[in-house]
This record gives sequence, structure tokens and C-alpha cells, in this order.
Amino acid sequence: MAKQLTINAKQREKKKTPNKLRSEGSVPATVYGHGFESHSVQINAKEFSKIPHNAYSHINELNVDGEKFPVLIRNVQVDPVRDKFLNIEFYKIKSDEKIKVKVPLNYIGTSPAILAGGILIISHNDIEIQCLPKDIPDVIDVNLEEIKEIGQAIHSKDLKISENIQLLAKPQEVLVKVEVPKTHEVEEAAPAAAVAVEGAAVPAAGAATTTPGAAAPGKEAAAKTPGKEAAKPAVAPKAGEKPTKK
Repeated sequence: MAKQLTINAKQREKKKTPNKLRSEGSVPATVYGHGFESHSVQINAKEFSKIPHNAYSHINELNVDGEKFPVLIRNVQVDPVRDKFLNIEFYKIKSDEKIKVKVPLNYIGTSPAILAGGILIISHNDIEIQCLPKDIPDVIDVNLEEIKEIGQAIHSKDLKISENIQLLAKPQEVLVKVEVPKTHEVEEAAPAAAVAVEGAAVPAAGAATTTPGAAAPGKEAAAKTPGKEAAKPAVAPKAGEKPTKK
């Protein structure tokens, strides 16, 4: 097991609200456990920030005004905007009582499938187990050398662990796998002009071609005949006048 860390705490001041405690650099916390009456404490935020995240899954020692007992850090609430601790929960454990805890997965070795060009896909960085406090491992190794070919995976049932440890994950839960690398083929679009020509009808040999919007051959010639003017419309005679002859 990993070395225990000592977390100093003191009884929470009842007259101060949680927001008041946070403004003064402390974090409100709760200690509870099976057969143990829960109570409220406060912890120095700066000191708690020095605890590495992987220590959350280990048994640590909580020192409350001189009284020490083993605990697990069950839940840590953090303000996502200001990145400040809001609340912490500690679970007081008993040496003879099995507990549930998440243990980090340690991926070791090199898969032959990766050397063959596959891509490693990791689905889980930790796994939940149940055991006595003394049997909690620091990490659980996952040997990537067991993945021989592209498309294969390692499931939770494939983990090699002590018989004193019970896995709480589903046996077929995929922890890591090697997949075929994805390729993206981009088809170049043909130029618009080329598409138009390809789809257009080809005129017969000797046939005249027209430009869109222009008059068809022969129509303009009919409208304008050399040496002739277009006939003018007849004008009706005024009242009392005789029609003139041309």
C-alpha cells in the first residue's frame, strides 16, 4: 500500500457559514462512516491542495484536533469557475470492514498490434474494487503485450488481481483496445465549367451554335433586310379630310 498522508483538520466553527470559512482560506468538510456519528470539520485549503489526486484512492490519516483515524477521501467538490474547494467528504474506515474504492490502472508494455500500425484506445484510467483496507493495491497493472492483433481488446475480466479483491466492473467492460487507424479521403470536385461541358449535348458537324440570350440564326436577318425599311403603320384621316393616296 502507498504511504499514508496525514491531513490536519479541526472542529468546524459553528458560528461561521461555509462561505465565511472559504473566504478565510478553509474548506468545510464532513466525516462519516459505518457505525460512526458524522460530524463537521474544517481544513486549510492551501494544505489540502498539495495532496496529489492519486492519493484520493488510498487510505490516509485524518488528524482532528489530535484525534487520528484512517479515512478515504470520498468526494471533493470544486468550483469550476474559481477553481476553489467547496466541500470535502471523508469516510472513516474499519480495518475489518470491506470498502469500495477506485484504483488507478497502470498500462505497461507495448502491444504488437501498435507496432503493426494500430491505434491504442484507452477507455478507463481506473476501476472500482471492493476489499479490506489492507488489501487495497496502489495500482492495477494492465499488460498491453496481451493485445497481439489489431481489433483485440483487454476486458476487466482479463485483469490479474489478488483473490482478496473483488472487481465491481462488468466482466466484459473494455478497458483498452487497438483499432485500425481511420483515414479520410477527400474527393476533389470537378470545375463547374467542366461539369457543364460534360453534361451538354455536342452539336452535329457543321451545325451552327448559339450563345444563350442571342437571337437564333435567320431571325435577325428576317427582321432587318438590306435596302428595305419596315412598313410604317397607316394613319387614320382627320374628320373632313380625304384620304391621300401614295
